Amino acid sequence: MFEIEVDGQAADREKWLDWQPNDRLGVVLNSPLGGLGASMLIQLATAAYFDVRPTRREAPHYAEVYVFQSGGPHGDLSSFDIVPHREVFVSEEPGAMLEAINDRAITHLVVPDGTPRDLTFPWKEPESARDRIRHCYAYSVQGRTSDADVAIISRESLLRDDVELALEPMKLVENIESYLDVGDAANKLYTRKLAQRVRGRLNEVSEDDKITARTYHDAILENDIMRQTFRTISVDTALSLL
Repeated sequence: MFEIEVDGQAADREKWLDWQPNDRLGVVLNSPLGGLGASMLIQLATAAYFDVRPTRREAPHYAEVYVFQSGGPHGDLSSFDIVPHREVFVSEEPGAMLEAINDRAITHLVVPDGTPRDLTFPWKEPESARDRIRHCYAYSVQGRTSDADVAIISRESLLRDDVELALEPMKLVENIESYLDVGDAANKLYTRKLAQRVRGRLNEVSEDDKITARTYHDAILENDIMRQTFRTISVDTALSLL
């Protein structure tokens, strides 16, 4: 489903992502639907979460993927199976963001590209991040990062469905509501609450911002092949971009 290129050369997906059973992906958002610029990395990590321990598929649940909305909200990403308690709303203050990232034990951190800043964080929070986070990447809301060294590529059209539902959340509501009578009482309650939650966020992103996000995502598609690029960065660089 996915192909990886590093510095223009084909790379092994498992070795590049280096996903372990207890790993967690964290994606920082700071603009409307900006996380769609990292959609393929979210989907890749979700697949890796189940691949690294196949028995996880026997008891359906959600991958350990977290979205940190900085100064948000910036749009609902429930279509990517990012459940409510894994969508974290944080102030624009970098210290609060780093505390939230550390509290969720993130091991793979994805941050919006930008100009690094000299930031001050709460005592010991940077040390905690350096000790635990193994991989960091910068992404662009446009899906193509400057000075990128990594590309995620896919010919799988189904991956675009998650993006489409994020851009057209009413379709997501209808999809969720089609399962309102499926499963046991706990499942029905969860489905009802999720549908209500998504419905309550239908107008969170303006139509203009949706059009912009769609334009960006359409631009990564060429000859039915999707290609998003990222730049590998150090933990300290990632912290400077929070």
